[in-house]
Amino acid sequence: MSGETIEVWGTTPKVLESAGTGFASGSLVPASNTYDKIVDGGGYPDGQFILAATFNTAPVENSLISLYVREYAMDGSGVRTDAPETTRPGRQIGSFQVNDRTASQPMILTVNDLPAKADYYLHNNGTGQAVAAGWKLTVVPRSYKSA
Repeated sequence: MSGETIEVWGTTPKVLESAGTGFASGSLVPASNTYDKIVDGGGYPDGQFILAATFNTAPVENSLISLYVREYAMDGSGVRTDAPETTRPGRQIGSFQVNDRTASQPMILTVNDLPAKADYYLHNNGTGQAVAAGWKLTVVPRSYKSA
């Protein structure tokens, strides 16, 4: 159909963390890599985040692992907002809903209007259990265009 809007995906996912260290319930950890919407995402404004995590003991069903950002100023100065803290996590852009199982579980979070450039943090927000070492966080760029 002419003139309709369709969803388009970037061809190269960006791995923000490939083998993260384990982290306890209530703690906050950074992903190793920064995501730049222009450089890494081809200018696509949105993204789909995929978190693959394992728990050694089953977490609380429907509890959350929240995703936070530490944004860079876009004036070229390299200035960033304050790093998230467990008592003041900063800008939350969404949460992954956890299943009560120990096997590796992929969790998906689609976010609109990502920051131009940011560092990403995970907050194990009340799952009751530690996330095991080896978790992975990836983002796939997403946008819309005319058909």
